[in-house]
Amino acid sequence: MHIWTRRGLQTALLTGGLLMLGTGIASADDSVDPDRPASPLDGGITVPLDIGDNAMGTPTGQMNLPEYRGELSTRQVTDPVRTAAPARSQATPSVKPSPKPMKPVRSKGIPRPDKPAAPPPAGDPFLGNRVNGDLVVPVQITGNAIAPPMTSATVQGSDHKQSHDGRQNIDTGGNGSTLGGNVVDLDWAVPVQLSNNAVSWFGNARTVDGNAEQDVDTGGDTTTDGRGGTLAGNVLAGHWATPVQFTGNAVSWGGSSQVTDSSASNDTESGGAVDTGGRDGTGSGNVGAVPLAFPVEFNGNAPTWGGTSTVDSSNTTMDATAGGTKNGINDIPTYVQTDGDNGTASGNVAQPQGALLANVSSVAASWIGTSSTGGASRPNPRVVPIPSPEPVAPVAPGEANSSSTSNVTSGGFSSSSADGGTGSGNLADAPVALPAEVFGVGGTWIGSSHAAHDNTSRATAGSGTYTNGDNGTGSGNTASTPLAGSPDVFGVGGSWIGDASGQASNDKVVQAGGYNGTLGNDSTASGNLIAGPVALPAEVFGVGGSWIGSGTGIAQERKTVKAGGGGNTDDDGGRGSSNIIAAPVSAPAQVFGVGGAWIGKGVGEASNDTDSSAGGDYHATGDLGTIAGNIAQVPVSFPAQVHGIGAAWGGFGQGVSDNETDSTAGGDNDAEGTGGQLAGNVVQAPVGSTAGVFAMAPVWVGRVTGDATNDVSSTAGGDTTANGDGGQLAGNVVSAQALPVAQVFGNAASWFGSSDGSGSNDTDVASGGDITSSGVGGSLSGNIADVPAAAVAQVFGNSAAWFGDSYAWADNQTIGQSGGTTTTTGGIDQQIPVGAVGQVFGLNPELVGQALSTVNNDTDVTVNDTPAQLDLPVDLSGLPINSIPTII
Repeated sequence: MHIWTRRGLQTALLTGGLLMLGTGIASADDSVDPDRPASPLDGGITVPLDIGDNAMGTPTGQMNLPEYRGELSTRQVTDPVRTAAPARSQATPSVKPSPKPMKPVRSKGIPRPDKPAAPPPAGDPFLGNRVNGDLVVPVQITGNAIAPPMTSATVQGSDHKQSHDGRQNIDTGGNGSTLGGNVVDLDWAVPVQLSNNAVSWFGNARTVDGNAEQDVDTGGDTTTDGRGGTLAGNVLAGHWATPVQFTGNAVSWGGSSQVTDSSASNDTESGGAVDTGGRDGTGSGNVGAVPLAFPVEFNGNAPTWGGTSTVDSSNTTMDATAGGTKNGINDIPTYVQTDGDNGTASGNVAQPQGALLANVSSVAASWIGTSSTGGASRPNPRVVPIPSPEPVAPVAPGEANSSSTSNVTSGGFSSSSADGGTGSGNLADAPVALPAEVFGVGGTWIGSSHAAHDNTSRATAGSGTYTNGDNGTGSGNTASTPLAGSPDVFGVGGSWIGDASGQASNDKVVQAGGYNGTLGNDSTASGNLIAGPVALPAEVFGVGGSWIGSGTGIAQERKTVKAGGGGNTDDDGGRGSSNIIAAPVSAPAQVFGVGGAWIGKGVGEASNDTDSSAGGDYHATGDLGTIAGNIAQVPVSFPAQVHGIGAAWGGFGQGVSDNETDSTAGGDNDAEGTGGQLAGNVVQAPVGSTAGVFAMAPVWVGRVTGDATNDVSSTAGGDTTANGDGGQLAGNVVSAQALPVAQVFGNAASWFGSSDGSGSNDTDVASGGDITSSGVGGSLSGNIADVPAAAVAQVFGNSAAWFGDSYAWADNQTIGQSGGTTTTTGGIDQQIPVGAVGQVFGLNPELVGQALSTVNNDTDVTVNDTPAQLDLPVDLSGLPINSIPTII
């Protein structure tokens, strides 16, 4: 084929029509004029290929498939044009955003590092505007064995390393220009890794000692300048790192597949930091940044349909980073920094940031077959005795030969400023950290499946923010809505006419957002903060279930999930400025340590250590201001958990759990409104709550035990301080502090069976705290209106038997505190506490059987600083079935 024809086809197919944009076809013989103005368009598609050590079975023997190492790229077309344009510089090595939460930024004017003026490049008719798009798709296909019917294939000792470095910075400018120095930069890295898999279809496939590694970098920092310009220096950045990893899987359909000692790693980085400015500009220095790190992993799994799939060991690592950082204010590593001082509609930032993960690892699934992962075999958990004098501890998962380690980071700290600006320096921040994982799960239908896995994950989206709206109008405002979640399923075994087990450990840290600081001194509608952080650990682990079979789930977990941080805004003499609205929510929703069976055996054992938090302390200052320095906070802390439950209908059920959970939403309020009008007020409605069902043992024809140790702390809000001295309608507090608690635990019921429910409960719930206000020398200031309320309902230590035996053991210690003391100076203090406690325990009805219970109860619920007004413990211990209960 003629060289020009071939190049033309390559260009048309791979660039999607860059010819129409004026890029043209380059030849090594073409002359390039270095003085020619730079093209504003740059980018390309690169597909590095690493294919080798793959084998396929044939009727005549194993066939080693062709190998190839090379690269398909549009760069042979676009590079000559880019070389002629000095619009880019070599990228400095990427600096990953710090996974640690940033320290709170003090709310005072903080200068950014010196930024030299950058006008459009001389002689550039495009005024320094740049459009860049880079897509890199490295593909690694190595060490795979494929066996069609009646064949076999084995690959041993495959070892491949693939790397791609496409880092380059964008340096341009539009200082003092109109429509100059704007940048659109889209960097996307999508490495695909297909390695060390064994696939059979009525054949035999095996891989041994396979290793695959990928290291991919693309994009870089973006630096421009729109200060003193009009519609200049704006940046739209998309930094996307979305690697796909499919390794170490054994897949069979009527055959046999085996993977032994598979290892795979991937390190992907895309994009970098964004640095611009819009000071003294109009519509300049604005940034829209969308970093997304989203790995997809499918590793070490063993599915089979009528065959045998075995993964002896599969170990993987995954590192994905979207965006980067450079030094910013206070030497903080910063993802986005800009400014809009004395500007109009300048220096604004909008940044949704995503650190996501989809991971499916060490899942053994069979349909009329046999499968195993992580070197797992059928566990043999001990049988909890009946009666059990107190809860037993859950067993630990067995040693796993398979593991996964994932680190996902997106974006980072961001800052702006708009001193004297109009509609400038505003920040919209929406970081989402949401790693979703399924691992160590065994499931079968008429077969046998056993799985074991150890998992470690870190996901960080964004960080803190800072902006300054002093002397501005509609400037320096922040809206931040971080979401940190963790939907997981692990250590689960489920069977339908078969035998299945899942054993797993999980160590996880999830962080979204951070501390938010802003200013609004002598401003109008500036320096306000809206924060809506949500921490949501939601998961199922350590669960075993069976229908005509056996299912066992054993798991242990340590998890930290944090959304946002505190907030601070300062304003002296502002109007409609430096107010805070915050609605932090921490809501762990978890099911673990549950074993259930219908004509079978189900065992679930799990230990849980979870720390979930959203928001923090909030401080607002509105001295000498009007509608300034006010705080509205509605924090909600609500752990909802089901654990330590055994249940059976014609079978054996055993659930054992150990739970330690700390949930915190929001924190203290500190509002200052001295000398202000409608300033320094606080409206709060904290809800500190918990709901739990644990240590339950219901059975209908069978044997069941439910043992649980429950240690839960749930806190919403904190102390409140408001100052309105010398003000009008200032320093007031309106508060409704709620503490609803509902728990059922340590109960047993049997119908033609034997059951034992043993629960130890230590619950500590707090909502709000002390309130202090001052309105000395003010008018309608320093007043307090507070309604602390508590409602606690618990049922525990009850047993019931009908033609069976039931034993209940419950040790309860519940502490609840709604509100606290109220103190005002110069105002009116009005508090109406409401509290009610209702508990039922010690009920033992029996009919042709035996029902026994042992109960210890220590409940202390206070509203304000006094006990709940209504306390109705219904103690039914020792009550015959034909007696009337006594309320004490």
